[in-house]
Amino acid sequence: MIGPADDFLIHQTPDPVRFVGTSDRRFYDRHFLTGHSRDGSIFFLLGMGAYPNLGVIDAFASVATRVTQYTTRASRELGTDRLDTSAVGPFTLEVVEGLRRLRFRGEPRGQAVELDLEWQAVAAPVEEPPLFSRLLGRVVEQGTRLIQTGTWNGFLTVDGSRLEVGPDTWWGARDRSWGVRSMGMEREPAGLAQARRLGRDRPPLWIWSPMQFESRTVHFSLSEHADGRREIETVRQAPSLADGGEALELGAPEHELKFDPDTRELRGGSVSFRDVDGRRTTVALTPLHPGAYLRAGTGYGGPDPWRHGAYRGQNWVDSVSFDLTDPAVTIGIGPAHVLCRMEASTGEVGYGTFETQVYGDFPRYGLYS
Repeated sequence: MIGPADDFLIHQTPDPVRFVGTSDRRFYDRHFLTGHSRDGSIFFLLGMGAYPNLGVIDAFASVATRVTQYTTRASRELGTDRLDTSAVGPFTLEVVEGLRRLRFRGEPRGQAVELDLEWQAVAAPVEEPPLFSRLLGRVVEQGTRLIQTGTWNGFLTVDGSRLEVGPDTWWGARDRSWGVRSMGMEREPAGLAQARRLGRDRPPLWIWSPMQFESRTVHFSLSEHADGRREIETVRQAPSLADGGEALELGAPEHELKFDPDTRELRGGSVSFRDVDGRRTTVALTPLHPGAYLRAGTGYGGPDPWRHGAYRGQNWVDSVSFDLTDPAVTIGIGPAHVLCRMEASTGEVGYGTFETQVYGDFPRYGLYS
């Protein structure tokens, strides 16, 4: 299955580009992007993912106002051309300049969300530690993920209202990842691991936050068990592209958060880390927006039946909406990407998403299932 991508010097295996290095059905190659107005009025999530072993490519655009989250999503057959990321329903994703500029478009098709947005990187990319885990000898997760912050320019239309987007006040981050992962995909038939409920001892606290300041970005990522054990604790600094330089390891992450006891959504608090000078920097978190919810019809699970990689035919597209004023709705579509103003003890002021979720019991914050 030779395709146009085979003319580029990008092969990683002896096979054509169409064939990935594993036959695992869960192999994926995905862009995930966030964006927001710094006044906190709008938050949006964008994504496009290819699933070569399922023969599917899909995409979504989800925009949260303060009262409603609207999501348009689409899917088609992948075909042999891995470079073709256009006409996924109304959506097109163009890599204008690698690690610098992306353009995400959603043409008018009578759906809830339309847009034409260009993302411009402002900081160097941060590569997270490699993802890898096994269960009963099978690879559960294996992949690469990079985080990068930038600004947005263009327009978006949500539920008929058009918003002009400019780089001075519209910031955001992107999560670029690929590998093997089950997140958001349809469940496989039950096997021994599921029958014996293995792998259930996952850390109940999850934090993921690219904190975007004027001169640098600090990426804070942590997963923690109720007894304090951690499986992930990563803090890295990415300098602005204007200043040059590469990402640096910071480390020693700590948190002091406040949650709504009923919805478990972030209500404020702070995080801290060891900075480049060896001193501890504390960042106070002030939520500006009730949140954009990860499972609001975007394929990551929740009450909506659509999942990433699911076959929906050649030209599937539709839209859904969710009432963000109803806790009974939002509790089923979390975790929330909460837009925060971030004030550092160094005097820096930044903005960014603070994605967090607490599963089950976490006594430190008075949360019990």
